[in-house]
Amino acid sequence: MALPLHAQEPLCAGEPAEWLAEADLSAADAPLQVEGRTDAATRPWFAFRTEAETTSLRLEPEAVGAGDPSLVLATPDGEVLAENDDAAGTLNSRIETSVGPGTYCLRLVPVGEPVMTARVQAGRADQPALLAEPADTSIVACGPEIGGTPLAEGPLDAALPAGKVEHQAGAGVEYLRFSLAAPTSVTLRAVSEGLDPHVKLYDGAGALVAENDDADGLNSRLDFLTPLEAGDYCLGVAPLSPGEGSITVSAEALDRAGFLRTAWRKGEMPPPEGEWPVQVLDLAKVRDTVVLHDGAAQWLGFALERPSVLVVDAYGQAVGVDSKLALFGAAGQLVAENDDADGGTDAQLLVRLEPGQYRLAVMDVNRLDQPGAPIRPIGLVFERYERVE
Repeated sequence: MALPLHAQEPLCAGEPAEWLAEADLSAADAPLQVEGRTDAATRPWFAFRTEAETTSLRLEPEAVGAGDPSLVLATPDGEVLAENDDAAGTLNSRIETSVGPGTYCLRLVPVGEPVMTARVQAGRADQPALLAEPADTSIVACGPEIGGTPLAEGPLDAALPAGKVEHQAGAGVEYLRFSLAAPTSVTLRAVSEGLDPHVKLYDGAGALVAENDDADGLNSRLDFLTPLEAGDYCLGVAPLSPGEGSITVSAEALDRAGFLRTAWRKGEMPPPEGEWPVQVLDLAKVRDTVVLHDGAAQWLGFALERPSVLVVDAYGQAVGVDSKLALFGAAGQLVAENDDADGGTDAQLLVRLEPGQYRLAVMDVNRLDQPGAPIRPIGLVFERYERVE
């Protein structure tokens, strides 16, 4: 007598597989679940069957501990029907599709590190999901009906002369309210090590004033050199996508000198002579050098007496640096910039230059710029070819 289908050893793409359960998924009271493990040589297959004319599936793996599981749905002969990596705001995966009656195969595949343990679940769309839906981190218009937390006691402009006002926000959406008794130039920041902060500023009626994402690496910043008018304001703060961590929100008075120092630290514009440290190079004598990067842009200056083609390479990938170069002319104009040359994280400039003075900013992309941050070296190599008249 032939064994029933579910009692036979299943094969998927010619390889042995494990039944998720002996039950028919279309009639099961609960999702089918099994725990699988991958290693350098193993990518396990799991089989399940459905007998209904049409079954709406929800297929999910969830890492046990560390791991980035992806999932492949295939027929027993190996034809891939669907695959997915990273769903529900996590490194876990989800496949949602509909199938007819038959036997189907799921393959657990690790992304990155080969050793991983994960729960694999096959369920119907009407059954409980394995993965929780990500939290909604959308910032809505902050009108009078939206609550909020005071950013400062009393008017914000009264607190700013004493220094920075800070608030520690969580990983969800928060609304911070403040008022200004007089027009005030202010800088608002949202900084996090583990999240990608996004900010929106609304006036007292809930109208959007300004928003920002990724002004300082992944951090956000709003600068109001033209003073904000007196009145009530609401600052919405949230991570751009769900995650774990916290966001430090701060407000401080904006002054012209401080704004320019920040621009020099970030390599956004060249500093005037004597206002910021600049290492002067004689490219006729120096072919290479090393800068020690502490998070702020490192500035180098040089002069060219003849028309030249200049090649600058910035190396730091081996020590975790993501280098970026920005070259400015004597008038402060951006001449050339580069990040991630040749598919890596090292930078390279190749540019034709006329005689004159130049400033070169050397940066480490997304590098944490704060006192005490670890110093990392960036090697620079210069190749100069003078134009022959």
